[in-house]
Amino acid sequence: MKLFSYEYNKKILPGILIEDNFYDLSNSYESVKEIIENSATSLDNINLLIDKNDLKEIQGDIHFKSPICFPNKLMCVAGNYIDHIKEGGGDASKQKEFTQAPWLFLVPPTTVMIGHNEKVVLPKKHNSIDYEGELAFVIGKGGKDITQEDAHKHIFGYTIFNDVSERKPFMIEGIENPRQLSFWYKKSFDTFGPCGPTITTADEINNPQDLKISVKVNGELKQECNTKHMIFDVYKLVEFVSSFLTLEPGDIISTGTPAGVGMATGIFMQPNDTMEIDIDGLGTLTNQLVEMD
Repeated sequence: MKLFSYEYNKKILPGILIEDNFYDLSNSYESVKEIIENSATSLDNINLLIDKNDLKEIQGDIHFKSPICFPNKLMCVAGNYIDHIKEGGGDASKQKEFTQAPWLFLVPPTTVMIGHNEKVVLPKKHNSIDYEGELAFVIGKGGKDITQEDAHKHIFGYTIFNDVSERKPFMIEGIENPRQLSFWYKKSFDTFGPCGPTITTADEINNPQDLKISVKVNGELKQECNTKHMIFDVYKLVEFVSSFLTLEPGDIISTGTPAGVGMATGIFMQPNDTMEIDIDGLGTLTNQLVEMD
């Protein structure tokens, strides 16, 4: 099952994708987040709607929004693939320091997150804009102190996230030794968090740790990897994060990007470039960069 959010008449509405057809769910739910809050990880209510064959097909082009508008928490993992750590200058001989605990940061979902085919708006001062294709997962059943063994019971589904980054943000150009918060500075610009196009429910993903990720910029392959190479898999991340904060329905955790980013080559993106992220079973997330008006 694939759920999505879309804009119609200036309202953001929930929808469902069934066999390449898009259907509206707004007669039964106000939002995808409400669906998750009401169902946790059960799909019974949605299946009843499908069985009744009482769904209205959406006609015309779909204006996708972020699948959840908006999660209470959008959490991101940095350095979750050894090869990406290496290309960023990390010392492979000190690998242990990267594998003891996830490196987490939060970004503001309401201003960062946009949907499939929406535009990433470049800041007026932009220097080194980068792409980062990532697998993200959505919490269905909330909780605290969730074990790795029980983590699958709390995951509603999976989606694609593009952790767009400004590697040299103008706000901290004069700082000689940027603080840890520089991650937040680099990744919290408006529209820098494309997500979607849909949430694929967990029952359709047999193994989240065996999914191919590929990223293209203007049709040229830049990143290609498999989620089996993560340092911390999705279940370990649920356990770690829930050990110190309460996870809530609709929360999103993005699991980090593999090697192949522009930072490693020094070739960054330019206005009008198009990013395409494809993950097995989840579809393709496409966004273009545009200059600020």
